[in-house]
Amino acid sequence: MIDTESNADGARKPTGMSEAEIKSLVQREIDASESNDDSDLSEFRTKALEYFDGKLTDLKPQPGRSTVVSKDVADAVGWIMPGVVKMFMASQYMALAEPVGDEDEEWAKQATMGLNHLFFKENEGYRNLRDSVWDALVLRNAIIKAYYDDTPEYEVSFHSGLTDEALTELIDDDDVDVLQHEASEEMQWVELVPGQSVEMPVRIHEVKIKRLKTRGRIVIKCIPPEDYLQNADAVTTAEARFRGDRSRKTRSELIEMGFDPDIVEGLSSVGTDKSEKDARDDTFDDRQDAADPSMEEIDLYEVYPCADVDGDGIAERLRVYFAGGEVLFWEVWEDEGPYFDIPCDPIPHRWDGKSISDDTMDVQKNKTALLRAFMDNVYASVNPQRFATGKIVNPEQLFSPTFGGTVFGEANATLTNISVPMVAGTALEALAYQDEVAQRRTGVSRQSMALDPEALQNQSATANQNNKDASQSQVELIARDMAELGWKPVFRALLKLMIRHQNQPKTIRLGKKSVKIDPRHWNADMDVTIDVGLGTGSRDRDMAMLQGILGNQIALIDRFTSSGFPEKALEMVPKVLATLKKLTESAGIRNPDGFFPDLTPDEMQAAMQRIKEMQQQGDPKAAADAEKVQAEQAYRMAKLEADTAYQQKKLELEMQIQRERMMAEIQLQRERMRFEVEMRAAGLKGGPTEPGRVGGTVRFGGDLG
Repeated sequence: MIDTESNADGARKPTGMSEAEIKSLVQREIDASESNDDSDLSEFRTKALEYFDGKLTDLKPQPGRSTVVSKDVADAVGWIMPGVVKMFMASQYMALAEPVGDEDEEWAKQATMGLNHLFFKENEGYRNLRDSVWDALVLRNAIIKAYYDDTPEYEVSFHSGLTDEALTELIDDDDVDVLQHEASEEMQWVELVPGQSVEMPVRIHEVKIKRLKTRGRIVIKCIPPEDYLQNADAVTTAEARFRGDRSRKTRSELIEMGFDPDIVEGLSSVGTDKSEKDARDDTFDDRQDAADPSMEEIDLYEVYPCADVDGDGIAERLRVYFAGGEVLFWEVWEDEGPYFDIPCDPIPHRWDGKSISDDTMDVQKNKTALLRAFMDNVYASVNPQRFATGKIVNPEQLFSPTFGGTVFGEANATLTNISVPMVAGTALEALAYQDEVAQRRTGVSRQSMALDPEALQNQSATANQNNKDASQSQVELIARDMAELGWKPVFRALLKLMIRHQNQPKTIRLGKKSVKIDPRHWNADMDVTIDVGLGTGSRDRDMAMLQGILGNQIALIDRFTSSGFPEKALEMVPKVLATLKKLTESAGIRNPDGFFPDLTPDEMQAAMQRIKEMQQQGDPKAAADAEKVQAEQAYRMAKLEADTAYQQKKLELEMQIQRERMMAEIQLQRERMRFEVEMRAAGLKGGPTEPGRVGGTVRFGGDLG
């Protein structure tokens, strides 16, 4: 029997480890986690955020020289991110619950609908998905927090003009509290008997009520990676012995959360200076000079350490609220999560993986230095320095020349332009090499981004398509890693949270219909699959492949019907519907259920029974009816086959026309750009220059690797 004592709120919690020992443990873990974060990850995150915004603090421009900045990190993330988000949003359901046994089939469908409704409708799922993808691509690991918040939610409303009956009906609920109430009398005409009205005083009420909206809810949110804490030697978030997050709360908010006001008033308001906050948001203010003490901000730590609090030699997971060096509340934690990381490019046996920033920051630095050298050379060639001899009357025309201006000088005064060799072409070659480096690392190129028609020169259609497929494969790998290593544990935890905390049926809205779900009957051992919408390539090829599958299915139904196997033909109908729905999804329509009917198991069983009855009757009329039905089915199948073939041929012709038009436009762009390059080369061609000689000194501002 575990020795227990009552907490301040009446709850029972184990003893065996004093609160002072828990406080010391939490303080040590927080200090160690923040120290490791500041020495390693914090510096990287700050640099990645600055590079994404185009702020290269480690490559400052020279005074009076070019300040141009290449934004390769932002370009690569901007190209990859839409493809990753699209893969998660392409299907009707992002998460699919898988039944364990045959009895779980119906519950798995309910769980699939419930999980996706919880994520997207109740918790701003798209925002959480987008933010997590961005954090992972830029900062290596995104952090998702999923937990059950037992804080009740209330809504306050004001009602007027209520009669006694209406007031009684309004407040006759245990979840309604009356905050304000005023009653008055006014004369109204009341119909006592049909056709006769009498003016009499009637009590009218005005009331302000507070209604309990929810007693608790499941919360899913993406938290900033710089606010997440974890022991340094942890390889996975699930196995970390210490994890938690830091958030800023005012004293007023802490008191509203239920913490002791006397303790809250004595907490230190010193905040933690995080350089990532400044890099992420220029308006971040770390000052603590609020005029109202109740609005002073305090760093609140919600941490989950492991400690043996009952003295049995086995460490339990705790939830501890810690602020200002004091433990505000602690309890033994028995729920799921609540932290999950979404990786971009995981590295085996290490928690933090790689990001797009890791692959492109050095390229951005090199290209920025080269671009500045290129621009400085162009500026020096277009506006060369002048060598003046003698006395110049208006030297301001030399320092700030104007178009059409005249320089006046005394007798024997001369001006001579100092010629600067135009060697910017060398910088352009180096820039092209840096682009190749970034392409090999990330798959992002001018061809895959479809930005430069000249990039398609000397490439066949097959080679160009293979290049796009290779780039798409890298995007698909990122999406698959996020799905399997990140979102799958998230949705499995959500499934268990719904089973544990939703203790009554709930009606949700899906499209145009309402569905009742009851998680109490779900199997907590059901697995969850994340549908990332990976296909064989482009949308056109996916649709063409599905069209071929549909044609084969229809032909198979026709073969079964003509061979005397109507049962097999009937079994193919749900598969045809599934193909049609998948075809609709491939066309970009997320709700295919609105276009095709659903066949329930009862309907399929009834249809199968009718077929068996017709086979058993065997009379001429039944045979004639069967032949008629078979003929009608054959006609419909033939018509459907013809329509399918027509649509497929039409699609192929449209794709061929579009491809020819695109190739013609590419050829036109290629000829135009070749002409511009030749004209530019002719215009820049000057006297011979010595190889390797550059006018002036080019400084790169640091080691470029």
